[in-house]
Amino acid sequence: MTSAPFTSEDHPVARADDQRNWVAIYGTPISHSVAPKLFGHIFPRIGLPKHSYTIVDCKSLEVEGNEWAVAKERPDFLGSCLTMPLKVQGMSKVDELTPQARAVGSVNTTFLRRASPLDPGLVHVGTNLDTMGVHNSLLTAFLGAPSPFPPTGPTGRKFAPGKASAIMIGGGGATRAAIYAMNRLGLSPIFMINRDADETQAIMDQFPDYDLRPLETVEQAEAELEKTTSQGITLCAGTGAIPSIEPATEAEKNVYEVAKRVFAWPYNRPIPDASDADYLALPQKPVFLEMAYKPRMTIMRGIAEERGWSTICGVEVVLEGCFEQCKLWTGIDVPFDVREGGRRILREG
Repeated sequence: MTSAPFTSEDHPVARADDQRNWVAIYGTPISHSVAPKLFGHIFPRIGLPKHSYTIVDCKSLEVEGNEWAVAKERPDFLGSCLTMPLKVQGMSKVDELTPQARAVGSVNTTFLRRASPLDPGLVHVGTNLDTMGVHNSLLTAFLGAPSPFPPTGPTGRKFAPGKASAIMIGGGGATRAAIYAMNRLGLSPIFMINRDADETQAIMDQFPDYDLRPLETVEQAEAELEKTTSQGITLCAGTGAIPSIEPATEAEKNVYEVAKRVFAWPYNRPIPDASDADYLALPQKPVFLEMAYKPRMTIMRGIAEERGWSTICGVEVVLEGCFEQCKLWTGIDVPFDVREGGRRILREG
């Protein structure tokens, strides 16, 4: 298995009469997925009325003859979406992995690309688009404009070094995707709030080149924020990835106590420096992205809003991930008006 970046040259733009026009989401339980409805809206509006997206219940990729293994041999197979409990299993079942999949340690999207410009053979690639879902949701808030984003220079979509930090609440697979995305936005250090110290350490070991700092107590949080603030680093963003359940254990209660203190930290947006003109500007209010969306207003999201943060519902991560999937499967960037229709579908669903 190899690792290689995907380029547009690897993937021709889909046509209405393409034989490969079938996509499905695999996992269990998945009957609740809104993705078929969303892609049922997208495909015909980008000129692909015969393309389809369906649900396939699949309990494991390790079982011989499983539903996904059979499906990828179909002549109309275009790609797939993998959800729980298949994301980690998918790592070893594709021909190639993207850097995002390797960094996060799981696959939630697979697509086909040409082996080379001179080779008509196809390579089955696994990637993780939770990273792009988080990245684009936060970037929308920072830019004040929804995707698709206009072209920009190499630094126009990240913060200047040493200017902006973030918090990460949680310790599971979604946490890894969010950390990858926030680091790509130039957010550093990233302060980690989690109930399990071993889990936190495992994530830090997975990203040895990132500046990840665990906050285990309120006092430690205050000390770290005092230090970074004095260094001119502004806490301006964060992502949450824990279920919205009332905390029961002392470790869970501590997560909320530390988070409350961090959310209450004074936000003093500095006057923009001329040397930072080519980078992202700090937002007017700090931004918290809540990846959980059941309910839409989670406990943690409510805490953040009460303390003055602007918040983003996790359905936005799902939407942005689907738009990126469509581009990988079809080579077509979903237009703004079609995205807006998709947003209405998911927000009302």
